[in-house]
Amino acid sequence: MATVAELGAAIARHPNKVDAVFLGFDLWVAVLATGKVGSKTFKTGGIPATGDEPDSVLKIPLPAIGRGIVVTVDITLPPDGYRIAP
Repeated sequence: MATVAELGAAIARHPNKVDAVFLGFDLWVAVLATGKVGSKTFKTGGIPATGDEPDSVLKIPLPAIGRGIVVTVDITLPPDGYRIAP
């Protein structure tokens, strides 16, 4: 079973900048339980928000770790599986 530590090591050794990780349900729960999950805000179109947008612009916070790596659940993966997306 992949652990949070193994996921962190895989992210660290990934050859490209990691923008998102897709996690099986159990690993996703384990990551959320670490207390180290913040958020990264996006505008429509999946564009990261800068904070300079007017209040009328819809901004959606998504769970993120580290330097803004979005964390999402992928129920098609095994419970402890993951996929890293550059």
